[in-house]
Amino acid sequence: MSPTESSQLSVTSAFATPIVETAMLGCGDLNRSLSDLFLRWESDTGRQRSSVPTGVLKVGVYESPFDLFSNPEPEIQTLRQFCLNTLGYVIAQLNHYSDEEMAQFRIYEHSWYHLTRHAGFTAQHNHPMASWSGVYCVDPGDDARPDTNSGALRFLDVRGSAGMYVDPGNAHLNRPFGLGALAYFLTAGKLLLFPSHLAHEVAPYFGQRERITVAFNAWVREAGAAKDAPFVRKR
Repeated sequence: MSPTESSQLSVTSAFATPIVETAMLGCGDLNRSLSDLFLRWESDTGRQRSSVPTGVLKVGVYESPFDLFSNPEPEIQTLRQFCLNTLGYVIAQLNHYSDEEMAQFRIYEHSWYHLTRHAGFTAQHNHPMASWSGVYCVDPGDDARPDTNSGALRFLDVRGSAGMYVDPGNAHLNRPFGLGALAYFLTAGKLLLFPSHLAHEVAPYFGQRERITVAFNAWVREAGAAKDAPFVRKR
């Protein structure tokens, strides 16, 4: 007699981490405008980056200042609306907030763009002091070779000791229980949203065309609260 014939199994997906994937439809013209804009800004000596370099190791990567969404250009505002509206919907769905509750919140953000060139990469890191982070792909660059992780956005396993002992009993668990990193190969218009605590990295990119992405960190406050005040959830 198998165990399931005499008893019922209950499996809990404990400590699960949501990674939300969506895409902007019909974004070709927008992405071309964004690419031209970012490349022009990079070469404009009057707009050289004013942001303080972070402690995250980057090689072959240009990083803009962290106020991208504050620029008034129509294409920037279109992208801002798409990213933050999508994030607001995700927050409402995953927290079971009503429309009335969501109306009491405000989303604040830091936002920037990356230009990654041949052999460029970004080392493992996360984003403290934010609840959600996002990455939007303007241009994935040249197609990756099948035998590489070229330019892959890799999310690392948050369970620090999960791989301390691996044998046939746990080596091939189905998701969400499996071990190891998750790799996403971005395509133009794709948006990924994920909790800011989640460690991630960009694998070395091998291509001649720039890999162009927009990233942002977001935090939520109640309407009327000071921007840097602690977030207190309503009961």
